Amino acid sequence: MTGDPTQRSASTPDHAERYEALRAHVAQRRAAASREGLAVLLRQGVAAWMEAWSRLPAPPVPPVQTECQRLLPLPDDASAEVVRVLATMTLSHIQEVHA
Repeated sequence: MTGDPTQRSASTPDHAERYEALRAHVAQRRAAASREGLAVLLRQGVAAWMEAWSRLPAPPVPPVQTECQRLLPLPDDASAEVVRVLATMTLSHIQEVHA
């Protein structure tokens, strides 16, 4: 294999987890189960399947949200006011076009 196991991300599933997901897909014929790599496994075998996974780049790390980046829900009255403003803008535009 070309990948260094010490550099593997903690969020990256290992080969055993990926294999078990494929096995569940085939054994239970569940469409919801992951079947990524199934064609490689069936056509080229386990060694080629493991090699193919080890060549893939690590998935991107999701950005950490700070407190100010989190979306805060609007109170109901503010949501209603936003709807009124947008409706007024839309209706005034329609009236201008038809005038």
